[in-house]
Amino acid sequence: MVRLVPSWQEGYSLIEITLVGAFIALLVGLATLNLFKFQHTSQLSATVNSFLADFKEQQLRAMYGDTNGTGTEANYGVYFGSTSYTEFQNTYGTANFMVNLPSGTQISTTFPNSQVIYLKGSGEVSGFTNGQNTITLKDTVDGSQKIITVNRYGVVTSVN
Repeated sequence: MVRLVPSWQEGYSLIEITLVGAFIALLVGLATLNLFKFQHTSQLSATVNSFLADFKEQQLRAMYGDTNGTGTEANYGVYFGSTSYTEFQNTYGTANFMVNLPSGTQISTTFPNSQVIYLKGSGEVSGFTNGQNTITLKDTVDGSQKIITVNRYGVVTSVN
């Protein structure tokens, strides 16, 4: 059999190997970036779901007259810090339970005094201003956010 290519020319050149390596590195880099974005999106969604459960629980406590061992029915509420929220009974500062948000997550609200107080018996929001009030949970790493809209009855009307 006759060889048309000399034996020293067989294989791949350095340029070909470099280009294939660069292409693979680019694909791995893009996949990693997309996975990090997905992680932040799912973390924010999980935080919103957890917050909504706590938020609704405070309203239910006020509605069904949970005494929390005191023997007296009370208002319940939620106070908003920048990276945490605090569940309380009666007024902020008594019977508190603080929930810290995951790293890189912030919370803000349009509620007066950065708190929601549910009235005992009815569960309506005390001191509700006209229109809709909102609570915003924001991922500071990728800038994504969820806006929770609440009406005067304490009902979450939308999560966008």
